[in-house]
Amino acid sequence: METVYWILFAAGVLLAIITILFGDVFEFAGGGAPYLSPTVIAAFITVFGGTGAFLTIAGDLPPMLTALISLVIALTLTSVILFAVIIPLYRAQTSAAFSSKEMVGKMAEVITPIEPGMKGEIIYEQGGSRLSAPAKTMQDTRIEQGESVWIMDVIGGTFIVEKAGK
Repeated sequence: METVYWILFAAGVLLAIITILFGDVFEFAGGGAPYLSPTVIAAFITVFGGTGAFLTIAGDLPPMLTALISLVIALTLTSVILFAVIIPLYRAQTSAAFSSKEMVGKMAEVITPIEPGMKGEIIYEQGGSRLSAPAKTMQDTRIEQGESVWIMDVIGGTFIVEKAGK
């Protein structure tokens, strides 16, 4: 049984490394279910395998009790990671995406000139904070630094803007 725990531990560590290197590539359920995130799964497998291997080596416990204790510890630590880290980060990411869409129809100021077909940068105010974002225009004219623009749309995190006063 010790070999099984070591294999699970190694698989969990490997999954954690892959998740760190490749990010959301292996996100299950379209990112909509944080409890199915690779980070949570890797944490569970790693803790379960590591605890099981440790208890098998260090203790004289029956295999079923070792598995039960490992399961409880893995579920507890994974729940802490899920509710203290993963879900708050997921909510912050989701609320930021929705808040960008709320800016459509609002004014902003260009801080890096926007060339036709190229990206520049705008600064806008939201919730009492001044935020900057990449922006581009569908117009065929350059928009200079300091000019006011209307936010027309947000596509993939890039604000689509038009010169104000047109």
